[in-house]
Order: sequence, then C-alpha cells, then structure tokens
Amino acid sequence: MTCARVLVLVYLCLDWTVNAQFGSMTLSVSFDGSSNESSDNIKGPCPPNTSCMPISSCPMLEDLFDFSCFSSDKYFHRLNELTCGHANSEDYICCPSCDCGKVYQEGTDKCGQSMVKGGNYNGLGAHPWVARIGFTHKESGNVRFACSGSIISKKVVLTAAHCALAKPEGYKLSTVVVGEWDIGKSPDCNEYFCAPPTQAIKVATVVVHPGYEQKIFRHDIALIVLKEEIKYSVTAAPVCLNDKPEVVLNERASLVGWGKLSGQTSVVSRQQLLDVPLVSLEMCERIFGDSVPVHEGQLCAGGEAGRDACSGFGGAPLLLVRNGNYVQVGIVSFGSENCGSEGVPSVYTNIAHYYQWIVDNSPS
Repeated sequence: MTCARVLVLVYLCLDWTVNAQFGSMTLSVSFDGSSNESSDNIKGPCPPNTSCMPISSCPMLEDLFDFSCFSSDKYFHRLNELTCGHANSEDYICCPSCDCGKVYQEGTDKCGQSMVKGGNYNGLGAHPWVARIGFTHKESGNVRFACSGSIISKKVVLTAAHCALAKPEGYKLSTVVVGEWDIGKSPDCNEYFCAPPTQAIKVATVVVHPGYEQKIFRHDIALIVLKEEIKYSVTAAPVCLNDKPEVVLNERASLVGWGKLSGQTSVVSRQQLLDVPLVSLEMCERIFGDSVPVHEGQLCAGGEAGRDACSGFGGAPLLLVRNGNYVQVGIVSFGSENCGSEGVPSVYTNIAHYYQWIVDNSPS
C-alpha cells in the first residue's frame, strides 16, 4: 500500500518522499552500542546531499531525536534503514549536508514554515505555532488550559487580552505549553515520525494593550512574555504576522486550536483546524453592533451553518497562506452563543491593525 506523500523535514533539504519504509537502505544497526556489522564499519553510499556521520554530529537530528519515540520495533526498523554504519561505539546516519541544522537560523526572519509538508496534510507538526495557555489553581496546583495563543518569537506568545487577563475562580495565568498536538498522548507520534516532548514554560510578564476594554472586547490583544526561550522544533515554531490591512472577502482562512467546534459536545484531544470565509465588518456590525461596537481593529469571519469555533478557542490564531508561509491575520476574540448558526460570523482581532504595536512592545 502506497502511503500519502508527506515530507518530514528532518530531511527536508533532500525533498525525500517518506514512505512506509523510510527509504530503501537496508543496513541494520542496533542502539545498544552493538551492530550487525563489525565494530568499525562505515558503509554507504548515502543519497545525494547527505554525508555519513555519527548521529551525535548530525545537526538535523540534534533537537529532534528522542529515543523514546522509537521504543517500538516499528520505529526502530524505519530508523535502521536510514543508517550507514557504525564506528567508535556510535551509530552513523546519512545526514543532510545542507545548512539547515535548526528550524530557523539565527539572524533570519523565517516564520510560518512547517517542517512537515504534504498535500492537504494537517496532522502532527502542520501548525507548530499554536500554543496552549495554562492557568494554575492557587490551592490545588491543578492546571487548566482555557485559551490558545501563537508563537511569534522565542520568548513571546500572542493571544487575546481577555485570555491574558482571565481569572477563573481560584486560577491564575501561569504557563504556556508549546509543541502540543494531542493532549492525550506523550510523546505525540504518527505513522511517519514522533515529535519532541512538549515544552511547558512559565510566564514572566504580560503586556496588554493599554486601550483594552473588557466589556466590549476593544483592543483585545496581549503579549505573553516567557521566562525561558522556546526551543524550536518540528512542533514548535513561530508564525508570520500580517502587516497588510487589505482583506479579500470570501477568502478562506484557517483557525487552529483546541476547543469545541460547532456540533461537538465534548473537547477533542487533538489540535483542530477549521477553515472559514473572511466576510465584511458590516456583517458583524449587523449581528453584534447593538451590544458590542465593531471597528477597524477587528476582522469578521465565518457565518456558515455548522462551521464555527465555539468554546475553548479564545486567543487562537486565524491564518492565511502567503507566498508559501502561514501568516496570522486574526486572533479569536468573541462570537455568538448560537455558535455555528447560518449567517452568524465571529469576531477576531485584526493583526494588521496592531502590527506596529506588537513590534514595539515585543522584547528584543
């Protein structure tokens, strides 16, 4: 059976198609310091643009390798087929020789690029910029994840102000978790690869827009500054931010996060994705204007029957693809109690309107 075309960017620079066999090499090497070959046996040849080198010297695998991900015979078998020998008590692997040892090289502005590619692929690693925002109970220590956000740099997560300032009874904003996909599994694995462990990072400070008005969701935007840097990986990477105010009506944008979609009665453990059309602000003004004024700092999207994000998506990113990169155009702000009703869209904070504020208030 031929697997779907999914490119895992552990080997992106090679543009390999990953199938169920992970290539055609057939050398078998164990990971207990022994080998089926002699104790000093470097083999090959490796594919073009790769070099046979110790696993510990391969920059592409330095951050992504987690031996616990390969605890089953299935994954050991696939990994073995990528090896090229053994020497000095260490296994060797065909490592990409291109300059792509990290997801984003220092000094570059790369963003909005998933390390996993594939036609219509929306699984593990497809949207590594989405973060979960946790609140800790002051007495029990229990952590509740009530909102989402997006990674925009190694120490900053973008979210809605109503999330950053939320104070559920007895709870306080405390932690951001990145690298998550399925909250019911650790580590996250699919048919092709396993992800590094999730990163739970404590919150240092919160920067809320000074004009935020809670009752009417005005200027509903905030930056969560972390105490430690995010370690970029296949499931944790920054998204690009939209700085162009033009909106193409009826263009479909993607909403990604955790929570309930229209028609769901319980929270789904996996990260969910929903595409919704961008509609005019006037449409949201007609629906919400009597109680909540709608202005140019917001976007309006949705309005299709049975297709809307309901509870649990606060602060989640709304995304478009621009020149091959994912660009965040909105932040989930508020919607109707009649979630998923025909002709009832939701309101998002407009990233382009606040782009300069984000830049000016993000720590260097």
